[in-house]
Amino acid sequence: MKRVPYLWIGIIGTSILAIIFIFGPYLPNVDPKIKEHYHILGPGGNLDFILPPYPPSERFPLGSDSKGRDIYSALIIGTRETLLNVGAISLFTFLLAIPFGVGASHIRFLRTLLDGWNFLFARIPVFFFIVLLTTIPFFVFSHQRPFWMVTLIIVLELGKVAEFVRKTVTEIQQTTYYDAGIVSGTKIWGLWKWYYWPGCFSQWLSYFIQHMAMMLFLLGQLGFFSIYVSQRFEQIKGGVAHVFTMYGLVNTSIGWPTFLGRTFLDIYFCPWVPIEACIVITLTIFSFIALGKGILQYSLLKQKGMIYRKESGSIMDRFSFKFLFKKESEISK
Repeated sequence: MKRVPYLWIGIIGTSILAIIFIFGPYLPNVDPKIKEHYHILGPGGNLDFILPPYPPSERFPLGSDSKGRDIYSALIIGTRETLLNVGAISLFTFLLAIPFGVGASHIRFLRTLLDGWNFLFARIPVFFFIVLLTTIPFFVFSHQRPFWMVTLIIVLELGKVAEFVRKTVTEIQQTTYYDAGIVSGTKIWGLWKWYYWPGCFSQWLSYFIQHMAMMLFLLGQLGFFSIYVSQRFEQIKGGVAHVFTMYGLVNTSIGWPTFLGRTFLDIYFCPWVPIEACIVITLTIFSFIALGKGILQYSLLKQKGMIYRKESGSIMDRFSFKFLFKKESEISK
């Protein structure tokens, strides 16, 4: 593992995220409820009121937003929701893309369908598709907006991921030991068990982790335009003294991208809010990309024999799931 610094960087970064994900609400100085402080008392006494946003201080280590919410607590608590969103999108995308891509490498109809899918959705960036489609009244007024938002992203990403899966399977199909399996009459389940899964797993795992980074970047982009996974269209008070009601989209999320929606205003009044949110998102993306590249590099070095046997039994060997499969020598017997 010393030969792969990316792997160490990724493991350290994702380990920190895992600790925050699990123990975030119990960390010191974290307000799990993320209360809104409409005013705080200043040094002048009872008549000295300070209105939000509050700059970084002892009470607010990273400052507050325009609602008086502690940014430190909000970023810690929002870690779980943010990672669950990107993890769910990537997980369900891969669960659909793997059988789609493997099938496309065997069945001409699925290959044609995959080519058409990518022709339709891959020519325009996913970001623009989502910006255009989420303005449709169906998405605006739907009570199941989170479900439809995640489904929309999965549909737009499915073709790209399935094409990657198909290419990795095609590389396996071009090897001589795969031809030997075909000649010996190996069925599709045997091809999956003995050839596709062991040969492609490290590439799929690497791409899955990097895909989470891409999805986090996408959600961050959407956050700048106040487009979030969790939003609700409802009545809000408006006018002088709130004498009449208005309708609008209300954010119900505490994920990191939500702190980028007021960037053009916050950059003047509370610049620490978008800057700190961008830093957290950037470090998380870098950790995911480093871990994904590190896993792939480690796998390639091990295949070339540049990873010594004394390193076997490490955490990366457990990623390979070799204990689920017999050795090829045993199969040939």
